Amino acid sequence: MGFGLSSHQVRLTLSVVLTFVACVALVLLLKVPGVIISIFLAAAVWLMATARPAASEEAALRTSIQLSAEDLRDVMEDFERFETSPSAEALADRTLHRPALLDLDVVNPEIEDFHHQYTSAARYLNRLPARLADPTLTPSQLEKLLNVTDQRADDLRESWMRARRAAKALGTDYNSKGPS
Repeated sequence: MGFGLSSHQVRLTLSVVLTFVACVALVLLLKVPGVIISIFLAAAVWLMATARPAASEEAALRTSIQLSAEDLRDVMEDFERFETSPSAEALADRTLHRPALLDLDVVNPEIEDFHHQYTSAARYLNRLPARLADPTLTPSQLEKLLNVTDQRADDLRESWMRARRAAKALGTDYNSKGPS
């Protein structure tokens, strides 16, 4: 929303303004009964405003962030399985088809980008639980964190696929130091 306010703050401000207008109208139209009704109306709005309706939204956002973090972990586990799995398929993949994917010295932008994003994602996942444990995070801050986590998961997944294609194209006969 505008002026740096979250949608929750805008809704709260709007409800207070509309309640004030309604209370003034009630007092002007009904006199003493309008004052009594206005007191009850103002009390009801105050109770609703101080209750935490955003708590369910915050819980949903925190769950969504954890699911996005799982997407990040899934891609990282795919690489770790490629890197260390003793299965015949994984062994053939890393030795016969894509050995460049494990070579940290290979000069290939897609593979270098994947390794950079992989280490960055690992650091991000290490910091994420502490960030989520902060009880003062607002829904808008949680939305931003969700967007960042989603973007990181998408970027890492795409980078993993590009790196796999690039390593497959390089095959087993490649120069890890780049062109001679």
